[in-house]
Amino acid sequence: MAARRLTGRLRINMTTIQEAVEWITARHNFHHGFDHFQRFMASQGDPQDQFRSIHVAGTNGKGSTVSYLASCLSAAGYTVGTFTSPHLTAHQDRIRIQDQWINDETFVRFTDTYRELIEQWDLAMFEIDFFFACLWFIERKVDIAVIEVGLGGLWDSTNTLHHPLCSVIVSIGLDHMDRLGDSEEAIALQKAGIVKSGGVVISGVKQPECQSVIENVCREKQARLIPVSPVKVLPGYPVQFIWEGKSYTLNTAARYQAENAAVALTCLNEGRQRGWFEISEEALVQGLKQAVWAGRFEIMGHRPLVIIDGAHNVPGIEALCASVKELPHPQIIVFTALKDKETTGMAERLKQSCDQLIITQFDYFRAQTGKALTIEGSELIEDWKTAILSAKQRAQPEGTVVITGSLYFISEVRAWLNSGS
Repeated sequence: MAARRLTGRLRINMTTIQEAVEWITARHNFHHGFDHFQRFMASQGDPQDQFRSIHVAGTNGKGSTVSYLASCLSAAGYTVGTFTSPHLTAHQDRIRIQDQWINDETFVRFTDTYRELIEQWDLAMFEIDFFFACLWFIERKVDIAVIEVGLGGLWDSTNTLHHPLCSVIVSIGLDHMDRLGDSEEAIALQKAGIVKSGGVVISGVKQPECQSVIENVCREKQARLIPVSPVKVLPGYPVQFIWEGKSYTLNTAARYQAENAAVALTCLNEGRQRGWFEISEEALVQGLKQAVWAGRFEIMGHRPLVIIDGAHNVPGIEALCASVKELPHPQIIVFTALKDKETTGMAERLKQSCDQLIITQFDYFRAQTGKALTIEGSELIEDWKTAILSAKQRAQPEGTVVITGSLYFISEVRAWLNSGS
């Protein structure tokens, strides 16, 4: 589809990427609602509809599913854009093509060009990020973009996508209940908000009551619902699993990733049957094997084994614990979380799954204090770097350290560990 001309007056005053990112992130609390952003995108020629897309929602696993989809499509020879959040290394890593971040020059250029327009419309950080992603995908002529929902689905900025090839709902769990509802069924209804009239929907949702909600929405919108077939995960590392009679290997020890990979496979097989793209079984096998999603059961060191994982709600912690139980002892877990999470349930589950639980805290405006996170049988070490060093010492060379609880926390930890600490 030919790109329509996008409006915006050039304004050269953002001289560095740091200034551009600081200006955008300062707008994280701005929000005038979905309708406002939809009007903005329409005023710019609806850039989100000027490339083919796959839209991915879910409580957990949506980022990993995006990664598997993109890796397989890239292995098939397609140029693939991805939009995910939050970032793990730098703000720009939310926007990628062929797994390469948007370059600083382009990010600054977009900021310079559209800053005045953004201020006029009073856009929020996430809205700006998505807008910039769309601009870059158009500019670079991607074959397809895989777009991750930021929060929920129905009122998310990414739901301005009018005609994605496919809407994908990976999973449903209790998270962000203050904004999405206090039951799994209510949250399922929000996630199902990405379903389009007459569209195709892939669902990896396990709970019958949540699947029923999605089925009702699909029925109302005359959308085709395709449930994901079950997987059989084989013992050992790396993860191998059987799905629809075929064997696949993942570059991870996280058993929970097999479920996310199966969601991606379902979407890709459906796309192949419908002629959305040409993709061989070899590309599927290669794409899954090559895919790496940083911060999700990522090995950061050996002797002791050090793993970081972005699990940040009770269902995510449950999935993490299923993989941790197979790791070497002693197992020491370092945990912190945000204020709006079910922190007691998360901490209690982690305590049951390890030899020692260390509670810590980090400097972020939404972060919970270590004292508030502490449960019976855990140990509080407020400085997170000290907590990790202590955990490594206690695990000894033959043991395991797992650091988890928040993607924002994991981002800081990953940078620190990569610096050689």
